[in-house]
Amino acid sequence: MPHNSLGRLQLHKVGNFDKIEYMSEISNSLIRRAKELEDQGNFWEAGEEYKNALLEFNKEGSNKDEKALCKKKIREMNLRKANDFKQISVQHDLSAEEITRLNEYISSFIDVDVKESLKRIGRQSQFCPQYTQIVEASKRNMPISFMIANLSSQDEQGNFQRDGHDGYAASYTQNYGIHQSLISNMYLVPIFQKLIETKLSFETLSDYFKSTKLFSDNMLKILDVGLERFNSHDYVSSMHILAPLFEKTFIDMTDAIGGADIVGARTQTGSPDQVWTQERTLGEDFLKNEKVREIWGESFCEQILFTMFAPLGYKLRHKIAHGYMTASEFNFANNTLILYFFLVIAARVTKTTQKNPPE
Repeated sequence: MPHNSLGRLQLHKVGNFDKIEYMSEISNSLIRRAKELEDQGNFWEAGEEYKNALLEFNKEGSNKDEKALCKKKIREMNLRKANDFKQISVQHDLSAEEITRLNEYISSFIDVDVKESLKRIGRQSQFCPQYTQIVEASKRNMPISFMIANLSSQDEQGNFQRDGHDGYAASYTQNYGIHQSLISNMYLVPIFQKLIETKLSFETLSDYFKSTKLFSDNMLKILDVGLERFNSHDYVSSMHILAPLFEKTFIDMTDAIGGADIVGARTQTGSPDQVWTQERTLGEDFLKNEKVREIWGESFCEQILFTMFAPLGYKLRHKIAHGYMTASEFNFANNTLILYFFLVIAARVTKTTQKNPPE
């Protein structure tokens, strides 16, 4: 065992064996410093010290208990320092002329037959942030702080997020989120609210999806339950039904249009003498697939990715699947966004575009 004045020996009991580990005094001093900062309420600095200690333990290749402690403390510090942030709302007052134009535009979806209204919503490209424009704007207008600062983004549980250290990814997501929020608040939410006040009901929604003849009887039964819960303002139940159902619907329709070579089973990895099968699931890899984007368009694929899966986006599908949704996220706006996804499929897909119509 090498000796170093900056280290110490520690004896651990592992099963029936005594295990001697060499622990760096550097990493342990970092933990001690982090604890002092934590006790003083300096959660930003404490989080950095716990992170530095973890990196030192990683270099040493052992000390599992200490590494677990550091990870736990990093998440805890992230949550506690988040209290230093204040939520703000930004309001833009529209001119009388802008309000008039907006109301006229919204009325164009209301003053027609309900089936025509739903079809127009599904075909309206303005309800989908334009991917190429946002990419160009994000590169051109990326804040200087995103270029030079040490970025880190965390989720609601205090975990660091993938791409959270990437300045461009942060800039792109910020821009995308602004566009999506404007679309939801200025168009989708008011349109659905007015439709519900005048002519849209569970029955009309159900009849519309049945009339497309795109969905199997089994899928329609499940969709009906989600639509009925949405119509009853039970947004918790409706999102738990509609979000995963959209995942299967999108994959089935992609298969029907593009063929099984796009949607087929995931690539097998592992031992060559083992056989397993697993259907492809909706996610980033699928939505970034070139053939999938040719079918649905880059903008729609990115909208689904941002809403359902992207680490820096809404992550609705991930949160629903793993129980991380907050009560405030089960709202009318998020429900209408998922419903809009179904309307896009219903409006853009026909029997003649399908190679393998779902049974």
